[in-house]
Amino acid sequence: MARTPFTLADIERDCRVQSGIHTLDGRPLGLRITVPAELHAQHPYNASAYAFLQHLRAAIFEYGTLEFPGLPVNRCNHTLAQRSPEQHRYSANPYLTDYYQAPHQDTPPYPTAFWLGAPRRYFGTWVISLQGLHRYSQYTREHPQHDIENIHRALVPESLANGTGLILNREPGLLLIDNSEHRHLYHARSADITALANHPQPSEETPMYAFNEIGLLHYINTLDERRGTQDRDAEDLAETQAFMAAKPLA
Repeated sequence: MARTPFTLADIERDCRVQSGIHTLDGRPLGLRITVPAELHAQHPYNASAYAFLQHLRAAIFEYGTLEFPGLPVNRCNHTLAQRSPEQHRYSANPYLTDYYQAPHQDTPPYPTAFWLGAPRRYFGTWVISLQGLHRYSQYTREHPQHDIENIHRALVPESLANGTGLILNREPGLLLIDNSEHRHLYHARSADITALANHPQPSEETPMYAFNEIGLLHYINTLDERRGTQDRDAEDLAETQAFMAAKPLA
């Protein structure tokens, strides 16, 4: 059965929608959509992340980030589940095991979705602007002796103070991030330095489910070799394949 399409206008009739919830480089960024709890189990709010990525593509492009705070996780066909790095020590994939990442875009121009079922205690997603990326590049050139942890220690607080960076993806709900050149957003995993100081080897963290179409179609087995098949859905996969074939650069 084909996915029932929906638009941002449909959501606006049901939900409280706030725009410009963040400021990055002095410009408003982001849309926050608060879904009433009684609608959580109804279409489209119980849809897979790929339905949100596809039907809200224009809104993601326009606003840069879309946040659905508290929306219950639909794990169908997640690309990978990023728990704490300590739980992924079996993996050779640094995107699973490292506490910190260099700023990047996952699969430009296709957007990315992150979904949390509970607060994260140790990690978050550092989102920076193009100006923030330039500062990152400058700092790494000027301080070649610094490892990535020390780079984050210096630049994450600086970016929050000067308005070139944000920390997102720590509270429950769905987060959609644009990876196109329209907003020039870049993101990376970062750690809460204070929390890690109290728990230097966190053994548990809230699973953070990540979704993007390219990962689903091509890398789903190699991104997390212990991901398992319990959350896979052949129908949803087929719908994503059809969408990508029809709109390869949408």
